Amino acid sequence: MNTKIIIIVIVVVVAAAAFLGFLFSSSGAISESPTESGSNAKINIDEVCQGALAYMSFPDGASAEAFVKDCKEGKHPEVIEKYKADNNLGDGTAI
Repeated sequence: MNTKIIIIVIVVVVAAAAFLGFLFSSSGAISESPTESGSNAKINIDEVCQGALAYMSFPDGASAEAFVKDCKEGKHPEVIEKYKADNNLGDGTAI
């Protein structure tokens, strides 16, 4: 009986560590070189536009793809502004 409990605890600890590793890993939306930080950081527009799909809805896949394409072309600046506001990035953050 004690062996089963130990195995369950180990599985839970490993799962929690994997989840935290995933949670705190870089999403790739902001790319920084080792010398860049804060206002010198650059936003990865591809990642931000793709990420916007998580909080939006579209009638079909084609509409979503068209939105992402337009977003990457700069036709939806509100997506970038929302991303900056949600992540407490200043106006100096470049695309």
